[in-house]
Amino acid sequence: MIRRAAWAFVLVLLTVLPAAAQLPTLPGLSGTTGSAPAADRSAEDRQSLDDLIGILENEATRNRLIESLKASAYRPADGQSSGSTQAGAEAGDETIVDSVPAYLADTVRGSVEAVRETVVQFGEIAGQGANFLAGAQWIDLPRIWLALQPILIVIVVVIATRLALRFAARPIERWIVSRDDRRSPLRRLLLLALATIVDGATIVLAAACGHLAALWQQGGPPTFNQALFLNAFVLTEMIRLGLAAFVVPRHRPLRLTPFSDGQAAYWYRRLALLVSLLGYTFLFVAPIVQTNSSIAASNAVRFIAVTLVFVSMLTLIVVNTHHVGGRLQRAYRNGDHSFQARFYAFLGTIWYLPAISFIFALYAVWLSSPRSGFQFMLSASLRSVAAMAIGGLIVTILSRFIVQGFRIPEGTKARFPLLERRINSFIPRLLLVLRVLVILIVLGVILDAWSILDFANVLQSDLTGRAMRGTLGALLILFLGFVAYLVVSSWVEYRLNPNYGSVPTSRERTLLALFRNAFTVALAVIVMMLVLSQLGIDIAPLLAGAGVVGLAIGFGAQKLVQDIITGAFIQIENALNEGDVVQLGSVSGVVEKLTIRSVSLRSLDGTYHLIPFSSVDQVSNMTKDFSNFVADVAVAYREDVEEVKAAMQEAFDRVRSGEQGINIIADFEMLGVEMLGDNAVTVRGRIRTLPGKQWPVGRIYRQVIKTLLDERGIEIPFPQTTVWFGENKNHEAAPLRIAQPAPDPASEPAPRADERRRDASLHTLERNPDGTLIPPSSREDDVDDGPQR
Repeated sequence: MIRRAAWAFVLVLLTVLPAAAQLPTLPGLSGTTGSAPAADRSAEDRQSLDDLIGILENEATRNRLIESLKASAYRPADGQSSGSTQAGAEAGDETIVDSVPAYLADTVRGSVEAVRETVVQFGEIAGQGANFLAGAQWIDLPRIWLALQPILIVIVVVIATRLALRFAARPIERWIVSRDDRRSPLRRLLLLALATIVDGATIVLAAACGHLAALWQQGGPPTFNQALFLNAFVLTEMIRLGLAAFVVPRHRPLRLTPFSDGQAAYWYRRLALLVSLLGYTFLFVAPIVQTNSSIAASNAVRFIAVTLVFVSMLTLIVVNTHHVGGRLQRAYRNGDHSFQARFYAFLGTIWYLPAISFIFALYAVWLSSPRSGFQFMLSASLRSVAAMAIGGLIVTILSRFIVQGFRIPEGTKARFPLLERRINSFIPRLLLVLRVLVILIVLGVILDAWSILDFANVLQSDLTGRAMRGTLGALLILFLGFVAYLVVSSWVEYRLNPNYGSVPTSRERTLLALFRNAFTVALAVIVMMLVLSQLGIDIAPLLAGAGVVGLAIGFGAQKLVQDIITGAFIQIENALNEGDVVQLGSVSGVVEKLTIRSVSLRSLDGTYHLIPFSSVDQVSNMTKDFSNFVADVAVAYREDVEEVKAAMQEAFDRVRSGEQGINIIADFEMLGVEMLGDNAVTVRGRIRTLPGKQWPVGRIYRQVIKTLLDERGIEIPFPQTTVWFGENKNHEAAPLRIAQPAPDPASEPAPRADERRRDASLHTLERNPDGTLIPPSSREDDVDDGPQR
């Protein structure tokens, strides 16, 4: 760990010191303390500097100056042209082997010179720090104490009033926190802003009370020292308030940043302490020391405060190196391998190096130029931090919207069940684009703050203006197109919702669904054309090409055209609608979906069929306007047909008086005897029902008619066969001989004597005078069966 820290320190020195070596060459930076009087400069030097600044500020004169400098640099001196020509000829004879060592030598020489200058500059900066610290001997503590005594009352009043007002504002803050529903980031942001305003009001009121205390004490306006404290109090506490609004250490429900309670309190306490140290030192303590001691003493006080802040910041970075790195690498370690997670994981391994380098650079710039250079660094740092804080807050809110989605009230969701899902299918994508734009704007502001890029001029340039206008126009068109789609889809959905308004018919459902599909396709084409036009793409050739492509598609996709035309005529003739039970060819089922080119059926066993209209030769709709249940009742031939008809009518009456009676729309229609079958007489009747209700009505009717026929003893024949023997002219049938297997003597007892005689007489065959056999059953002699066993 110590070796790693040593190498990190060496790397920071190598990173910061070359930059510090260049500080004297920057405008407004010098190696002096900045306390040298401006009167030492002569009027001539000041005028020359003003002229040079005017030349550099004017673009035309600056370009001419650059051209003249280039011409002077590359113009050969007198008497050197021939030598240069000869030297060029000799240089042409040099080999690559000779030039590479020379290049390496120049590179090494330049590096050594840069290191030497860096070490020298570092020594100068360290000496400047010692000069600052030497001014501490001029601090006059008695005079400073005398100057502070009139301010003590104001300080006590301000601090006491601030604490009392914060205590009094706690019920208001608790009420604000209780209003958070933890679902809407925008609502949470508004509540956080309200809580910040309440806390800021306590700062302003405390300063006002301090001002009143100063008026009461002095009997007039506050003194200079009292005004210094009041100004320092307001500015410092406002900065602390902004830090508290970002971290939110006390009200977890209002926190938008990914900090736990302990982390928020940890970072807020330490950063707020450093802000207070710098704010009150530079705005209050150092001016009083300068007024009552000397400038050197005030510089010493500032140096001590800045050094303490510098050491504290380095300590915070080193102590939290692994903790912050682990937080940045958490998503990648949890399996997220997106670009953002990989970038954060890489940043987690090196974050402390740029952080320490920045702190060192800021400290070195302040030592070398406490006024102009430090003001530039401080201003750029504050603008960068403010841009990152505001941008990070906006990105966090957008990210939470993307993750959580958009929520609509339950009443609206009941009316429009698919509205929330449609919104959440578009809004996250739009917010993702906005998040990228916010990140680009934050980067532009940061580059502008450090004078790397003139962001204002970039925004005002023609190219950027056209790009921004085109992008914003395209986003606006996409948003308006989505709103139009959302309105039409929600209206169709509302019309199809049976819980509100009138119950839609199947025809309305079909036409509304087709209208929604056609509107979506047309809207998508129009929006795409307008977006391309906003992005600067000429759509006239696209429209011409679309006509040619459409003609080619018309020839190549004849089946598709046939699908659309056939489907259009089917819809014009109102042959089928959603929810109808139809048979298309050999496939039957319920119509689930209709488009401009196909129909989707769901069969009874759940099979999903997608049938293009071009393959539909015949449409059989079983639920068009009304339906009929055909009741065929088969009875035996011996049954009375009128009695069967009465039973069928009574069964209809029972069904009509039951639960299925609401589905019957007409009286029972008796059609009579339909067929004389092999073994049954079929009597037919018909029941007219609502569309699609013939099947439940028929099931109940069959159950009731079965019960009635059983009660009345009417036979429902089943398949049976009657055997008839041929007869002679005397109407006598020939005897039937049935071959039986011989019994097993061992398995049956021996028959008795009377049984043997009876069996012999039964099996004796006699013949008629014409030679035909006489059946045993037709003989006149009776055989005694003997006693029963």
